[in-house]
Amino acid sequence: ALPNLTLCPVVGGGVSLAPQPPPQDLLTCNWYRSATVTDPNSLILIYVQYPNPVQNNGPAHTGRETAGPGCALNIAGLTLSDTGSYTVQIQTPILHGGAGTHGNALSVPCTEILPKPTVTPNQTLVLENGTFTLTCNSSPSANTVLWLRDGASLVPSERLGLSPDNRTLTVPNVTRGDDAAYQCEVRNPVSTNRSEPSTVMVAYGPNSAQIDPPGPIALTLGLLLNLTCIADSVPAPSYRWVLNGTDSKETGSSLTFNPTTWAQQGTYECWTHNPVTGRTAWASVAVRVTGTGESPGWILSAGAVAGIVIGSLAGAALVGVTVYFLCE
Repeated sequence: ALPNLTLCPVVGGGVSLAPQPPPQDLLTCNWYRSATVTDPNSLILIYVQYPNPVQNNGPAHTGRETAGPGCALNIAGLTLSDTGSYTVQIQTPILHGGAGTHGNALSVPCTEILPKPTVTPNQTLVLENGTFTLTCNSSPSANTVLWLRDGASLVPSERLGLSPDNRTLTVPNVTRGDDAAYQCEVRNPVSTNRSEPSTVMVAYGPNSAQIDPPGPIALTLGLLLNLTCIADSVPAPSYRWVLNGTDSKETGSSLTFNPTTWAQQGTYECWTHNPVTGRTAWASVAVRVTGTGESPGWILSAGAVAGIVIGSLAGAALVGVTVYFLCE
């Protein structure tokens, strides 16, 4: 019989196949790259041991196969194409059984040192509640494919979809918790390798905005004031500041100004917009400027009108809430 291989042959290495126990008084043996001996095109070589060892190559000989004592077949420089079944036909003297096919077909599971796999796409921006798909591109000789999220093994669940070969990962109903770095790991009997991370960013917001400090704000002429607009949004939103309905042309998340005139008091609004989600949110704060003399404009006594306006706009729909506190 042909023995089972105890080690997995590696691409670029070699393997030796030989019947066990070795045939006695061997005359010739024919090796076939096939599970049978019926196809002459699958003949690798004929080895004649008696009276002098001679090797005659057949149609399936690649230049890397040699025969040796005991009817051994030695294959060097293994490639993935060497994977398959091998059959030997042995001829011995009639006293020892004569001609015949000895042993069973033996499968040689050739493999390779796995190169680093890649995950495509290598960067993904997906909307919250959307779906994303990642593909692990690896050598066919990888017989195990695993997925990792932020370096930890990805636990299968009803929401995570894997293809039958585990090479494609699909995540529907995306949540903010799916924002992570994903990798695939491939294995075979002789090696393990892991891809570079593929970054998945989940886009969401802004659902609301707020201004810090909150109002109402009483500010003395000539003193600096810094307003910061806060909105939870991925990617970061754009900003626009409005004073009393007029665009201030300021586009940062913070607005710093030094009021030198009464005209700089009033309602300051911050508008934020996420171009990926299409959502807009806004907030407002009342600023009262105080100083020597009476203001010709908006004068608020203690406890007068103060309001914070917080709103959100999704697509074309805008929702706003305004709260006023009035004291006589």
